[in-house]
Amino acid sequence: MATGTINLENGSIEQTRQFLDSFDIVLSDCDGVLWFLDKPVPGSAHTLRKLQELGKQLYLISNNSTITIDELRKRLDSYGLDIKPKQIINTAKTISWYLKKIQFSGEAFVIATTQFRQILIDDGFKLVPQEKTQIIEHKRYEGLKAIEDDPAIKAVIVDFCSLCDWTRLALAISCLDRKEVLYMCGCREEWLVYHGNKKILGSGPLIDLISRQSGRTPLEFAKPSENLKDYVFNICNVKDPSRCLIIGDSIGTDMKFGAMCGFKKLFVSTGTDKINEATMSNECCPDFYIPSLGLLTPLIDSLQNESAN
Repeated sequence: MATGTINLENGSIEQTRQFLDSFDIVLSDCDGVLWFLDKPVPGSAHTLRKLQELGKQLYLISNNSTITIDELRKRLDSYGLDIKPKQIINTAKTISWYLKKIQFSGEAFVIATTQFRQILIDDGFKLVPQEKTQIIEHKRYEGLKAIEDDPAIKAVIVDFCSLCDWTRLALAISCLDRKEVLYMCGCREEWLVYHGNKKILGSGPLIDLISRQSGRTPLEFAKPSENLKDYVFNICNVKDPSRCLIIGDSIGTDMKFGAMCGFKKLFVSTGTDKINEATMSNECCPDFYIPSLGLLTPLIDSLQNESAN
């Protein structure tokens, strides 16, 4: 392990105290930290609850917008963690915030999950109907007009979408030929990992395809991006970034975003990346490490017991 990374599991009570005293705001990833796929990581939610009880301001920050805010809150509630909607940060909410900030009007063509789209709809934005790009195969030539550029479309927004097909890609590329059309993207990870080392195609290659064929570069809103940084600093009222802690399992997203923002970085190895890989990166090397977030709870308890005595 790198010299500068403190292993909290093997640390002293004094190191634990210094760690807990070093931040006021906690931003925790979800996938790979609180759960891996549909299985909870034991004790992780309890640790976040302990941090809240210590007066830490807690936010969950995820590149995953495939679950609604209500569904996410219900899952967290089943883990014993009470989280308000304003404490949840994802790509859909960040993009909606940006569109409000620039006073966007017009239609948006969104290639994303139903859950992602619903956040934008609930916030009052007009989206191109899903059925617009449907082409009946035996009438495909008659239907091509449906995927020609539409002047009413003022933004193209792309995130993970299991239903993305040729027609959606074609319409996105057609619309982006107009330089005034906003081009925005959320999660652009190349691979999605499941069941250990198994992986499937992520949204990144599809976004790359749209970018290459349109000659456009999207505004990014997932970790690590400057737009997400602006959102976090605004919504979380960050005054001193060095007093913020980001918890994550990914080098290229969580640790890199923490470095970009000037946050303290706590790495856990319950997700896809490993600590030896994280500490090899000069830019993304974590400040702290613990194998699983749940292991932090007994350390906090020990510190509190010592203080009581």
